[in-house]
Amino acid sequence: MIKMNKFMKTIALSMAMLCMGAGAAGAAGAAQFSDAQSGKNLTAAQLASKLQKYDVVFFGEYHDQSEIHQYELELLKAMYKAKGAKLALSMEMFEVDNQSKLNNFLADTLSEEDFLAASRPWPNYRTDYAPLVNFAKEKKMPVIAANVPRFLAAHVAKNNASTEGVEAQYQQWLPKHTYAPEGAYKDKFYAQMSSPAAPMKMPPARLAAVYAAQCLKDDKMAESIAAFADAHQNMQILHINGCFHSDAHLGTAQKLEALRPELKVAVITPLERKQKGEKPAGDFVVWFDRK
Repeated sequence: MIKMNKFMKTIALSMAMLCMGAGAAGAAGAAQFSDAQSGKNLTAAQLASKLQKYDVVFFGEYHDQSEIHQYELELLKAMYKAKGAKLALSMEMFEVDNQSKLNNFLADTLSEEDFLAASRPWPNYRTDYAPLVNFAKEKKMPVIAANVPRFLAAHVAKNNASTEGVEAQYQQWLPKHTYAPEGAYKDKFYAQMSSPAAPMKMPPARLAAVYAAQCLKDDKMAESIAAFADAHQNMQILHINGCFHSDAHLGTAQKLEALRPELKVAVITPLERKQKGEKPAGDFVVWFDRK
């Protein structure tokens, strides 16, 4: 397996910061969603009802905000109540080469201990993502391991945006097509990665390679969702990812809409409650207090 050296780990940290942020702690309030167009507040059940007309729902999160994770579970339960067996969960947090292990865990043929030992879970898996996966397991809901293996994204970031040199055994996990578009997504990425909070200052050529690695993730997640949608045309998909991947229908959402323009896609974006009045970057909003 390709191993991550210190530089590659720094690249991974830089990319992870796109979906995290520091802020003053606030008191958690009741779960609250809203319609971005009307501004009307919605319960999870009301949002699930509105979402029934969509094929794919992107729930954008900040990875380090536990309140948002609680609302993901609340919405997943509400969507399951509305859709039943016609709902699937898709996750950035699992990588495509671990789909079989995830399937075995869901089918109860692999213990949680062995599953976690083999599937590269995120550090906050047990507290923030296990409740989602365990609910899916209880309801026999499919879960899509959507993301490209992180060591392949790190390889692209290190090797000037190239997949050359990826061993044959790993090439099957790469997206069939990948591209790093100009425009709003690139501008947003460059601004974030050049901010004072970025852990590593990069020259333009290196920044272009890291952007290509970000797009590699978007392309693979979009292809994973599209492939599942092709094979299960009557199922709705709730995809959980960092909000950078889907805000303003950019990133993974943009790639999916290009791949499957016939799919109806909705984006949920997080906003702090103190940001009331700001224009949301999605069709629906999940409100939270940053900690």
